[in-house]
Amino acid sequence: MKRRKNGNKQYFTRMGTRKKVHAFVRVKPTDDFAHEMIRYGDDKRSIDIHLKKDIRRGVVNNQQTDWSFKLDGVLHDASQDLVYETVAKDVVSQALNGYNGNLIN
Repeated sequence: MKRRKNGNKQYFTRMGTRKKVHAFVRVKPTDDFAHEMIRYGDDKRSIDIHLKKDIRRGVVNNQQTDWSFKLDGVLHDASQDLVYETVAKDVVSQALNGYNGNLIN
């Protein structure tokens, strides 16, 4: 297995096939969801997080408050079955066929 870089993407190749590492985020459903802090892109592939500045840190406050992430998918209020079908099913199937696979929770 060889690692190849193509721009900002890394691919692992085996027997002439290229596999991209996929990144998903799941925001678990809650009764009191932080709508003012988390925004999803219309494409369901990006997420923006905004935290209010902590005024206790003084007038000069360089605290980072905004983050933006581009992903392969954002799963919000997704059931466990949908998460498995979207993220894990192919990895589990390939692992049963002898290929390496990782899921990080």
